[in-house]
Amino acid sequence: GDAILLSRSRPATLSSSTSRACTSMAVGVDGNDAMDAPLPMGDEKTLVQGPEPEAGLGTVGETKVVGPLPPENDKGFFVWKVDNFLRIRQLKIYSSVFYSGPHAWRLLMFPSGNNCSYVSVYLDVADGPQLPQHWQRQAQFSLKVLNHLDESRSLSKEATHVFQARANDWGFREFLPLADARAPNSGYVLNGALIIQCNVEVTWQPAQHEDSKKETGFVGLKNQGATCYMNSLLQTLDHIPYFRKAVYHMPTREDEDPENSIPLALQRIFYKLQHSDTSVSTKQLTKSFGWDASDTFMQHDVQEFNRVLVDKLEEKMKGTSVEGTMSHLFEGKCTNYVRCVNVDFESRREETFYDISLVVKGNKTIMDAFDEYVQEETLDGDNQYDAEKFGKQDAKKGVKFKRLPPVLQVHLMRFEFDFATEQMQKINQRFEFPEWLDLDAGDRKYLTDDADANERNLYKLHSVLVHSGGSNGGHYWVYMQPLAPERAGKWYKFDDERVTQVDPAEAMEGSFGDDAMAEVRPGHVVSYYRAGPKASSAYMLVYVRESAIKELNCEVADDVISPHLRAQLEREQREKERKRKERNEAHLFTVMKVATASEVAKQVGDLKWFDIVDHDQVPRFRVKKEETIGDFKAMLERELGVPVHKQRLWKWVHRQNKTFRPDKPLQHDYPDDMTPIMDIKDDQAPGPMYPKVQVEVCLYLEVVEDAEPPPPAPAPGDLGAMDPYADTDPYGAPMAGLATLDPMAVDLAPAYPLLRPEDIFLFVKFFDAATHTLSFLGTHLARTTDRLSDLSPALRRLQGLSEGVQLSVYEEVEFEAQVLFTPVREDRTLKEAELQNGDIIIFQTLPVPSGGAASPVAATDSMRAMSVEGAAPHPLAPSALDSSALPLAIPNFFSAVKNRVTVNLFKLQHASDGANIRERELPVKVAMDKRMSYDDVVAAVGQAVGCNAGFVRLTMHNCYTEQPKPAPVKFRGVNTLLELLTSFHKTSDTLYYEVLDIPLEELESKKSLRVSWHNLQCDETKVLSLLLAKETTVGTALEMIKQQVTLQLPTTDVHTGEALPAARCMRMLELFNHRIFKVFDNDEQIDNINDQYWTIRAEEIPVEERHMGADDRLVQVRHFYQEVKISMIHNFGEPFLMLIACDDTLAIVRQRINERLKLSPEEFAELKLGVINFGRIEYINETESVRARFRVEQGSMDDYLGIEHPGAPSGPAARKRFGARTTDKPIKIHA
Repeated sequence: GDAILLSRSRPATLSSSTSRACTSMAVGVDGNDAMDAPLPMGDEKTLVQGPEPEAGLGTVGETKVVGPLPPENDKGFFVWKVDNFLRIRQLKIYSSVFYSGPHAWRLLMFPSGNNCSYVSVYLDVADGPQLPQHWQRQAQFSLKVLNHLDESRSLSKEATHVFQARANDWGFREFLPLADARAPNSGYVLNGALIIQCNVEVTWQPAQHEDSKKETGFVGLKNQGATCYMNSLLQTLDHIPYFRKAVYHMPTREDEDPENSIPLALQRIFYKLQHSDTSVSTKQLTKSFGWDASDTFMQHDVQEFNRVLVDKLEEKMKGTSVEGTMSHLFEGKCTNYVRCVNVDFESRREETFYDISLVVKGNKTIMDAFDEYVQEETLDGDNQYDAEKFGKQDAKKGVKFKRLPPVLQVHLMRFEFDFATEQMQKINQRFEFPEWLDLDAGDRKYLTDDADANERNLYKLHSVLVHSGGSNGGHYWVYMQPLAPERAGKWYKFDDERVTQVDPAEAMEGSFGDDAMAEVRPGHVVSYYRAGPKASSAYMLVYVRESAIKELNCEVADDVISPHLRAQLEREQREKERKRKERNEAHLFTVMKVATASEVAKQVGDLKWFDIVDHDQVPRFRVKKEETIGDFKAMLERELGVPVHKQRLWKWVHRQNKTFRPDKPLQHDYPDDMTPIMDIKDDQAPGPMYPKVQVEVCLYLEVVEDAEPPPPAPAPGDLGAMDPYADTDPYGAPMAGLATLDPMAVDLAPAYPLLRPEDIFLFVKFFDAATHTLSFLGTHLARTTDRLSDLSPALRRLQGLSEGVQLSVYEEVEFEAQVLFTPVREDRTLKEAELQNGDIIIFQTLPVPSGGAASPVAATDSMRAMSVEGAAPHPLAPSALDSSALPLAIPNFFSAVKNRVTVNLFKLQHASDGANIRERELPVKVAMDKRMSYDDVVAAVGQAVGCNAGFVRLTMHNCYTEQPKPAPVKFRGVNTLLELLTSFHKTSDTLYYEVLDIPLEELESKKSLRVSWHNLQCDETKVLSLLLAKETTVGTALEMIKQQVTLQLPTTDVHTGEALPAARCMRMLELFNHRIFKVFDNDEQIDNINDQYWTIRAEEIPVEERHMGADDRLVQVRHFYQEVKISMIHNFGEPFLMLIACDDTLAIVRQRINERLKLSPEEFAELKLGVINFGRIEYINETESVRARFRVEQGSMDDYLGIEHPGAPSGPAARKRFGARTTDKPIKIHA
């Protein structure tokens, strides 16, 4: 973010010159110099307004510059005298270049203000375009405007800024009021001159790195927005060769799409990291995860992503040759134990882990954290352990490692909840870790007695994943020491696209963190080199066992990669190198795009409807700029088979109506075939501020079939054989009598077909109203004096029509702003009709077949079959349109073309459907018209998907999130298809559809209620979608639910045997965040129930609750675990209700809970029960009455019976049973 600093004189807001801040503070200009005039280092005159400052002529390297000689240190002083200041009319002006040490600078001024009433002055990096990518430079500088009459009124301002590629200027938008500068006696302008002084000192500049591959041998990964956490982890895993080799061995198919295959996408990334010379994209991988654009801009925890990715890869590797690789590399085992102090009883339970989370707060080193991890906890007093037959006993509870993995991943817990601010806070305290980690230390105190004594647990540090920033945002990078012996002791920093070699001290000591708590706002990164509290610290460590390094550093040769993948990637690499070579040599070549009649015929009626051709689809020829037009024609003869003497090349021009047409022959401007290609100037589209460098030329090749090859050039002695008094040469060109000319000076016949002055070069299209097709017939050379009667025979001949066929002829005029076709009439000549070279004639036969108004319809069965295969149908194909309803006149036809759109229909997925946002199948493609009404659209969708149109409900597409909008479109809620496709001023081609059980119009008159049905064990067994009248009561809704579920309890009265209504044996509850907030009354209307933000649950009422006594209490039971260090309770899982009688002791309640949850004895033994009231826990003795502990009135949900778990639920089984423990959006890989 931009810093707010104070100068010595008055406050100043620092920003770039593109800033629009309106305060009296320092600002900056461009942030990017792309639109500024490039700095011509050898031409001072283009930069300086007024006389040059006193300076010598210096040479820096091989570049000759005008300005002061570079000083010996990083400090510089410069005086800019701006003459004729009050007469300057330019928007902005630059000073000459000056230096502070090797650093080039210049001043930038807006004499009339940068959109403000002040003179704006900035310090600009003069050599920014020549510096390496991602360059940075921190400098302190001051700017001073001298007052010639009163030095005390001289205006001075100071700033400190980190100049970089995206913000290469900085200064003061509101520097000197224009009123003061222009006042006659203010003293700032004397004899027309304004003088500005600048002091600048570069205080910090990191090493500039131009080529990561060249400097380090490694390349980086591109950041898609907020995927730095993923890039850091992928680099870490890629540099474990055993892991990379296992990924290569995952089976993939040649026809697989990497955007739908995680193994293939990961293989491609790993291969490119080995063989590419530039940074690698991860877009295919994130798409294979089922992520969209919004997911890539969402920051996540790297440890959480690591767990999800490893779980997904472990799942994908099942049944393959590399099954078990993830567990072999990362899985360890630990033993949780409870050992009684006074009796011989011990309980043990083994668990697997993939990483270890260590507490940072309060620990100085990683060994201190491991000591705390295995430290025993004493269970005594009210917290005694239930030792089965021995009853309550004092005990010691702890955990030790039974087996450690070859790759040990250590997560450092650097975030905690701050009760003072009620926010998460990052712990940046210093936490040291060694390069060699010995977990056999202390007489193997971290290991169990039955751990393998022959396994040496000495680990070497492989990677340090660093988080910089605060709890609300930040940035990840990774320091890594590769396993290869030749790189031993060398550390590298992988920061997205940049890879640099760093000092080992930076990788380790630089990642320990600070003693000071440094909470930095998101996006503001404090450099490692700067003073002050550090915002960056190690967040995850990866150690490798020393004895396993040889195995982990296995050879990964190219032959382990699937041949089809290797061949495909090699082809892509060759193509990439070819394009790179073309880019590098672009200044030596001109790309000639040559359209021919055959290319136009291919495109018209398919890719192109209006105008002539798409120039990106025509043949391209790379021609050296020094080659001549004659050389190029010879190339065309070789490549296209058109003899040189039959070639007439036309230049294209942009017209004011936004059309691009051939305008005049190339020979008109360049009659000499010896003209170099570099001299040909292509017509540029109107509007750009700076014309682009000529790198391509568009031409049309007309083949003049009746052109005769020129005769051989006569020898000088043969010139006398020609008619010396002829008025024209053999080719019709006027000439003076040769007898009066020097034979050696005679201009011989031109080598191109000539064009008469009255000729008009026209393109001809034909519209067949019967088949609804458009075709290109060729070109026609007409005359300016021709009328329709002269033109018609040629048109009939081109189409092969008989002489008596009547024609309707139009000129194509405009298409973008409006559809404009002008009829060609008999009463005007072509010249009077303003036809010119490159115009298009389109005609159809008469009479026009009868047809209705434009009313495009939906796809047919054949069209849907094409859509399933992913092939879009022809936008105007007869299979896609009702031929009886098409507009048949040419203008109407093109109006339909302009409004035609192929809509991609995706089936809308709900959260419970298991997909991310979209179904993983190709969309149904339907050709529609943007002018279609809502009813026409749903009719088209209904026909395309095979359902009644009235049952279709549509949802619009959000172009920014690439997701469906949250609310569907109401019945006739929009007027046209264009409105359906437009969102936030952007238009897409995507719609989502649902097929409802009842008509949408009827649905909107009812209330939809989503209810989760739970069995007696609190497991969700079914999700019901009820559609009820809005006045329906909860009791009636329960009756409907009763018909759709299987009940476990009897539904008859135990005394009378009569059937019970649903309201007597079932109930409906409202839940949120693992808490029950309400039990609905049976007579409450369902229109008052909100199932969008609250979870609505229905369940059976246990038999004992159906006959509650007056003193019985219905209490809420919740699962929870504690964070002891911060005394915080976390609820999770599914809560439930339980009847507590007056005389129920804790032992009775415990037994009933176990009967309901059906836990194993080992699991249930770890649970403790207590009453929680406003966050305070009261534990209960086994013989104590539970009812007596509830002091709040009947029906309150403020206090509840809590089931305390020893820790947060983990593992798939625990998550399935107890549910998620957080409401934050988790990382999900949908594949």
